[in-house]
Amino acid sequence: MAQTNLPLEVELIYEVMPCKALREAQEPQGATAHPCTYFKKWGTYHSFDYVMDGPPPQPGVPTQVRYMGRAPLLPEALSGCRKSPILGVGINPNLPGWSASKRGALNPLFDDYRQYAHYFRYRSTDKLIVKGAAYTAAGGGPHDTPFSGFELNIAPDAHGNRLVKADLDTQSFYRDYQSLLNDLATTMNWNGAKLAVGEDLAYMNMVACPSAKWTTQPIPADPTLPPMTETERTGIVTECFRERRYFMRQLVQTLPSVILVISQNTANAFLSEMQGRFTLGNPQPGDSVKNLVDQDIRLGYGTLPDGSTLEAKVIFSPHFTGDPLTFQQFRPKVLAQFVNAAQQGFIRLNATTKHLARGRGSCVLCPMLQIGKCDYEGELTPLSLTGGLLATGMANVSLVDEKNTQLDLLAQLESFGQRPVKVAWATTDEI
Repeated sequence: MAQTNLPLEVELIYEVMPCKALREAQEPQGATAHPCTYFKKWGTYHSFDYVMDGPPPQPGVPTQVRYMGRAPLLPEALSGCRKSPILGVGINPNLPGWSASKRGALNPLFDDYRQYAHYFRYRSTDKLIVKGAAYTAAGGGPHDTPFSGFELNIAPDAHGNRLVKADLDTQSFYRDYQSLLNDLATTMNWNGAKLAVGEDLAYMNMVACPSAKWTTQPIPADPTLPPMTETERTGIVTECFRERRYFMRQLVQTLPSVILVISQNTANAFLSEMQGRFTLGNPQPGDSVKNLVDQDIRLGYGTLPDGSTLEAKVIFSPHFTGDPLTFQQFRPKVLAQFVNAAQQGFIRLNATTKHLARGRGSCVLCPMLQIGKCDYEGELTPLSLTGGLLATGMANVSLVDEKNTQLDLLAQLESFGQRPVKVAWATTDEI
């Protein structure tokens, strides 16, 4: 793909947000439909927009929102601070509204790139939902399915806005992230630490579009669930991961010091794509996460212009909520790996911010898009040799040089041979 001079973290906002709409609405359909039109098979979901124009003036996701009716889902960008030292990795985003118990779930539908950036910067452990009496009063019930076309009965105000007061719906998966951070701080005796999902741990997926399950096989217990064909899976991964490189480009901009790979099928995909890049340990696709969780594994990002090298500690875990009994069994080992990462110096507490210290590399997402103040501006140090590219100190430095250094790391990561997608992703079905 042709590159722009926009910083990677900003460039990706402008690319990821409209990506699915382009495949579904603007490209030829029918027999020549793009493989990513597979996600249309999941139906439509209740959606929301912010009430105000532009991004909210403060962090966090507002609960007073505009109900926008049913719509397809947006692809998801990385959630959290782009310089979070810990990155949680999944295979693709989850879809709460597919479950009968979560049919009132509200999904973002923005026509403003800065609102999209704000939402995925500040979404932490919660999503939005209309539930209980409010959901029933709006006409919700068993008839409300992804294929029903049903919209909540929310009357417009004098300006035509269908305003709704949503609830914060804490996601069990994200709550488990927070629990690990809490226990890490306690074990390390980091008194007063304010470790938080979205600040110290960001999360993203190898494929940007949501589904309730990543599978090429029918699920007998859920007969309406639409599996991918193997051809669709190959096409989706080729487009999103290999060609557009949404995940890899964000990885070299964030440069997390610790990467937490969640679930066996994500591990299979991650290990297949990263073969040859491990500087410590020799994990292979298909290795069980139950064995990987005990190993000290490092991923090498590459060599910087000053001759220094960067690497991350990689931790593997069973799926928190998809396989909760196994996760609880192995959770002490996952936590021990986080503690080990702190003892090895991959992560450390910044006594001033009470959050984890930021690693190498620049970020201008929040100030450039005017979505918030960067709380870590004083910590950010550039990768390039041209000076301090900080969150707000952009005037005297070269954005292009910093980006070129990031793209050089990407080229180093991609210098190893890749197996064909059909082979590399053959064992990635969610079990």
